[in-house]
Amino acid sequence: DESAGNDSQNGTFYSKVVIDARQNQIAVEKFVDYILSDTSKDFEVFTHEATSQTPALTDYRYTGSNPDNYVCFGSEEEICPEDNLYRIIGVIPTQSAVGGEYENRVKLIKNNFYTETKSGYLLSHGGYDWNNSTSNNWETSALNQYVLNGMYWNNLADYQKYIEVNVWYLGAPNQMTHVNGTGISYLSAKDLYELERSSQQGHSGGALYYVGNIGLLYPSDYGFSIKNISDTLINSNIDFNIENSWLYRSEGYWTITPEAGYFHPTYGAAVCVIKKGSISTNCAYYSSYTLLDLNKVLPTFYLKSNVFYKSGDGTKENPYRISINE
Repeated sequence: DESAGNDSQNGTFYSKVVIDARQNQIAVEKFVDYILSDTSKDFEVFTHEATSQTPALTDYRYTGSNPDNYVCFGSEEEICPEDNLYRIIGVIPTQSAVGGEYENRVKLIKNNFYTETKSGYLLSHGGYDWNNSTSNNWETSALNQYVLNGMYWNNLADYQKYIEVNVWYLGAPNQMTHVNGTGISYLSAKDLYELERSSQQGHSGGALYYVGNIGLLYPSDYGFSIKNISDTLINSNIDFNIENSWLYRSEGYWTITPEAGYFHPTYGAAVCVIKKGSISTNCAYYSSYTLLDLNKVLPTFYLKSNVFYKSGDGTKENPYRISINE
């Protein structure tokens, strides 16, 4: 313009703008891969022979009294609420449908007992009947249909998308007769694993497996959580269990597994972990244990393969944070 002086006025100025762009790469890693690679020091590796329902498989399980296996699930708050703390049972190969491909999946269990107070199914002491009838068929049980895959599932809201539908095995141990002796006291975690995946039905019949979102842990999950359990009978040294299993609770709680032989006309029968640190059957009936210490529930499920690690070191103070790639 005229302020530029006679030498520059009405001239043409040519230039260009150079943009130097660099992509900000953020590393993402599948949660299952992160767990297997970063925290293997906390694992014990268990190899299983084929059963009547499963091929030979290998899984990786957290053991000991207090491994760093905490996950914050269902909350994005800076400090994870106690009710949103879960723990990793392990990385377990499993299927979404019978006959489908086996995939290593992270198996989570709620750290605190689930108690939905607005339901008529909640008992006065803060637990649930495994079923509200005499049947011990898991498919039709109230705990399965109305509590876990009803109220609890619905309360997860948007976090349902993190959970993979899964095959849950319903083979049943028999407390009366076992290869190692008489009664459920004569079982190791290996024995229980095989019976859970066997062709032996629960007393009330029903399918040998169930396909669903939410379940409970198996008796063998508790057994394998005991550090250095090997082939030891679970009920042989209760003090050892209490000291060496992070899945021990001072209250009793249900497992998903029905019982094959023994049956009580009022309560049916299922396997539970009792406050003594051992496994037992027909836990709602035993008069030798306080009812207030029984019937508790720890919801359990498997994460999808497209769940990713975000942050955290697995401690209770800094639990793993996860996200999902949709």
